[in-house]
Amino acid sequence: MGVRADRPQRVLVVGQSVRSIALSAARSGHIVFAADCYSDLDLVESVSGSAHLDWDPAAPEDLAFKARAVIEAAIEADSVDCLVLGPGVEGMKVGGVRVLNNPPEKVAEASDKLWLARWLEAEGFATVPTVPIGEVRPGAFPLMVKPRRGAGGAENRLVYTDEELALLEGELIAQRFVRGTSASVSVIADGERAVAISANEQLIGTEWLGGAGYRYCGNITPLALPRAASAEMMRAAEEIASRLQLVGSNGVDFILADSGPVVLEVNPRFQGSLDSVEISTGLSLFQAHLLSFDGVLPKRPAPRRFGGRGVLYAEEDLRIDGDLRAATTSIADVPRPGSVARRGEPVTSIISSARDRDGALALLRRRCSRIRRALRGL
Repeated sequence: MGVRADRPQRVLVVGQSVRSIALSAARSGHIVFAADCYSDLDLVESVSGSAHLDWDPAAPEDLAFKARAVIEAAIEADSVDCLVLGPGVEGMKVGGVRVLNNPPEKVAEASDKLWLARWLEAEGFATVPTVPIGEVRPGAFPLMVKPRRGAGGAENRLVYTDEELALLEGELIAQRFVRGTSASVSVIADGERAVAISANEQLIGTEWLGGAGYRYCGNITPLALPRAASAEMMRAAEEIASRLQLVGSNGVDFILADSGPVVLEVNPRFQGSLDSVEISTGLSLFQAHLLSFDGVLPKRPAPRRFGGRGVLYAEEDLRIDGDLRAATTSIADVPRPGSVARRGEPVTSIISSARDRDGALALLRRRCSRIRRALRGL
């Protein structure tokens, strides 16, 4: 059955952290139910119903188990029209309800960095040579080593010697290290066609946000580089999403090297840039995502503002006993009083809007300082 664009849908959004997806759906006029592991204040206050997924991070399969219980209860009660699987559970197989995600096999393919690198090379896209760590040639350094599957960059590391490489364990891949600007393109696709919505700057390892190494720390939208560079990335991202037959909201990560854009990863899901893209373009990404499953794609919007989102990480173990919105209202993912954030874990998101890139970034930095001061006073 197709989607009635003029009729609110009863939407269930489930995943490790779903605030941005759920609030985009709610702002579009849908009746939203959400279940995630944080139950942030702004999520709970903005949706029609919410549930907390109390899971053990040491047992990743526990998240899928808890998520499935919520989904099956909603299906049995006939309380939702469609389901969005968020971070940590995008690859689940679910029946009995309309699922607004890429098929599990597509998620598995695109999320496999080794498979994707070989596919990109075979399809003629500029990408980074990628091999399992067991196939690295002696002396081929420096190398970027990362998990074969996964997102966020927290486990990415730069390796310089054979001795360092020999100490690493797990299903890891190694890529030739490429210097350049980290960027992404947000795409809406319908399985055959794709429209690039925006090119975004990525904030990676940003120290004042508490990021380290190559960890994802947020976005500035649009990418403030020459239009030709953004246009080339957008064309490549549209072509990649079309050839992979992706549906809905997807992202393609790039490094803008001296030689031009180089494709790094494909994210077959809603991305962390959702907030900055919506601020910049005024487009509802959830509504565009929803309609794409019936073959309706948006026109590429022109950026109206620069939007920013920064992910603030804990510099030490914290207990948050107050409402951080007392420090600044321009935040999202607002932790519940009594929440605990261990060192290196995300605390909250900071939001900004400005006429230019420097203004959006400066607002993020000022608001970050306010929240840090508030955290020290809690």
